[in-house]
Amino acid sequence: MRGVRPLARHLLALLSVAVTLVLVWLIHAKAPELQTTVLLYLVPIILVASTWGRGPSITAALAAVLGHDVFLVQPAGTLVIARAEDALGLVILLFTALVTSQLADSARRGAEGENEAALARRSDELKTALLRAVSHDLRTPLASIKASVSGLRQAGGSYSDEDRAELLAAIEEEADRLARLVTNLLDASRLEAGVLTPHERPQDLRELVATVVGRLQPLLTGRQVRIDIPEDMPPVPCDYAQIDQIVTNLVENAAVHTPPGTPVTIRATVEGDEVRSEVVDQGLGLPASERERLFRPFERGESHARGSGLGLAIARGLVEAHGGRLWAEDAPTGGTRFIFTLPLRRATP
Repeated sequence: MRGVRPLARHLLALLSVAVTLVLVWLIHAKAPELQTTVLLYLVPIILVASTWGRGPSITAALAAVLGHDVFLVQPAGTLVIARAEDALGLVILLFTALVTSQLADSARRGAEGENEAALARRSDELKTALLRAVSHDLRTPLASIKASVSGLRQAGGSYSDEDRAELLAAIEEEADRLARLVTNLLDASRLEAGVLTPHERPQDLRELVATVVGRLQPLLTGRQVRIDIPEDMPPVPCDYAQIDQIVTNLVENAAVHTPPGTPVTIRATVEGDEVRSEVVDQGLGLPASERERLFRPFERGESHARGSGLGLAIARGLVEAHGGRLWAEDAPTGGTRFIFTLPLRRATP
């Protein structure tokens, strides 16, 4: 309703007063001696002031006074006021309405100011966290790549084929890590701006997960990764790149924040009209107090110093954009499982 144009706001203010005038007229018809009914005009005036501001509320106040004078003050149908007490009543009504509208508008402006201040504080926090991510999380892989490349280019340096292959593998791994960080930063900005829209097509979820696991093999070295997805899983309507990013972020989270060598399980099942997918680790688990906080941008657990703190927030945003949910809970065998759902059929808008 805040987006209503100024002229429409004044017309709606007049309409709300007209409805109240009819109500007051009906009450007067049954109890003409009940003068306190004029206080009913304050209801639409307060609502208009708190919703659209002072201008429309003044319009409502003037309309209330004029309408009451024309239709309910004798002689009816004119602006003439025969009795002094009626004139005094209209003046008091106008004064009370104007003061009330001013107070309601001030309260509205105060609430808006508090909201803007809260948004500004949140923006500053995000900027600080972003600078921290850029200065540390992006600089680390760049420094590693720079060191490896400098070593390979060093004049007169003698490297065995095995050492050279190891340096090239390190460069590739850090480049992949850098690409994931940049992708997360871009996705975070798009989610914040509300422009990350899924382009859904039927996808083979089993093949998608296998592709992600294959790409993350350098990060998953020494771990047993089990994919438990039925071969007859129906195609899931989703954006391939975005679901790829969700699975990537959840698997990377499991690999980074659990002891080396612990297994990771990825499973999916059909439950009613949705697909329920899980990424299960066997780490130390998450305290219940940390679970929801970790889904906020740039938030990390007390024991999780690594990472930019964006992966889980982006994964949840992408899942919700698909009409699903993402949450964390204790795994039955210890550790944590991150569960997300995707609808098999989306409601047509």
